[in-house]
Amino acid sequence: MTTWTKSFEEYAEQLLAEANAPGAAIGVARGGKLLYQKTFGYRDRENGLPLSADTVFGIASITKSFTCVAIMQLQEAGKLSVHDPVVKYLPEFRAGDEELTKRITIHHFMTHTPGMAPLPFLDKAMKRSMEQDPAIAGTEAEEELKKLPYLDTYEEVLQAIAAFDAKPLGEPGEVFSYNNDAYGLLGAIIERVSGQTYEQYVTEHILQPLGMQRTVFDVEALADKDDVTILYTNKKLDGENQVIAAPHWHDAPAMRAAGFLKSTVNDLLAYLYSARTERASLRCTHTRRMSWQTSNCPNTQAAMNRTND
Repeated sequence: MTTWTKSFEEYAEQLLAEANAPGAAIGVARGGKLLYQKTFGYRDRENGLPLSADTVFGIASITKSFTCVAIMQLQEAGKLSVHDPVVKYLPEFRAGDEELTKRITIHHFMTHTPGMAPLPFLDKAMKRSMEQDPAIAGTEAEEELKKLPYLDTYEEVLQAIAAFDAKPLGEPGEVFSYNNDAYGLLGAIIERVSGQTYEQYVTEHILQPLGMQRTVFDVEALADKDDVTILYTNKKLDGENQVIAAPHWHDAPAMRAAGFLKSTVNDLLAYLYSARTERASLRCTHTRRMSWQTSNCPNTQAAMNRTND
């Protein structure tokens, strides 16, 4: 064991203990060569089940990079340009006045720079799945959830954004503001341009060519459902914050492009290697350029989807 490995693992164990986190899995590679791989803790703490490099986790906003690869593939195929206005593919899209809306491009969505005010619609898109989560029962979040409308479709999200009364943060391209809703609508653009659902497109054009057999939007689609992490959440019990099992996966069909893939360390290593080497199976020579794309905002420099060795 090298000196850095020992000190890193001690630090990782410390972080997990401080957060009361059940476990973590790590993989580090360079140039397609695995340099380090390690698991800590459990995928199911209550039953003492260990983690592996093939354990399925929710990968949250890493999903956004898959959405960008899909957009770049469609550009490579000549079906769109990232500099096209969003309204070319989503004519019902409105964010502020009509002229401002027309200046918002796909690239602005990809780089979180459309100039739109922060939007409150992710929880509304997740509402149906959150209602079924026993970990929310009896909490303030449950009472707040009851007040929210359902946003189940792209069309409903578009209507909600159009009706949202908030001053834009600035001109498109001027201001960086993290935007899940914009990424949800990138999924709608992918569907309208490709003629496939977002999930079908990502599966057929990215996951399958790379052999990412344990990367899915729904864990029920896995051939082997055993090596899947139990979900955990923080919850105040008897006046104390505790980490408890919360094995219900949240979902948002209208915003899956923003953060609802599940994957493994091994699958993600294959994905990153392909993106770094412009592997033919992704059929997109622009993915490497995308990896280093920067949004040139006057007040905020934001490296998007940057992938380091």
